[in-house]
Amino acid sequence: MLENPKKRATRSRQGLEIIEYTRQKMMRDFFRYMFMASFNSIFFFVLYWILNKGAEQSSIDFLNQYPEPFSWFVSFGIGTVQAHYVHRRFTFKSTTPYKESLFWMLVVYSIIAVISSFTIYGLVHELNIDSNLAWVINNCMFGLAYFAGLRLLAFPPELDSEE
Repeated sequence: MLENPKKRATRSRQGLEIIEYTRQKMMRDFFRYMFMASFNSIFFFVLYWILNKGAEQSSIDFLNQYPEPFSWFVSFGIGTVQAHYVHRRFTFKSTTPYKESLFWMLVVYSIIAVISSFTIYGLVHELNIDSNLAWVINNCMFGLAYFAGLRLLAFPPELDSEE
């Protein structure tokens, strides 16, 4: 479970070659991922919107000054757990042990959470983009990184129940 991420990605890449993971299979997985991610995104956005409105009205200075990064980060964390279940069960149909796939998904999502929290701060506070539009831009910017990280680390194709 605590395998080096570089070794795990390399092993997964080799697994792709062994099971002949073609571009067609990858595109099928990617489109299924995008379909399921759209449902995850709706859940994530509703949670973000609710937290953002609450944080804007908060009496706590930090929340009042930076409601968007706070709302993004909290909804991201909650949405990650929900997304893990959806992607494990429906997107990749993976037989990877639950705790192992959750661990690797948290690794992938945690790295992206930190980077994307800074990105949403920059979009809203530096570029003065509407917070809802910034949410959409931020989600689109990291979509491919999510897919690659999940496919190579959390849900390696050789452990799909369909294969």
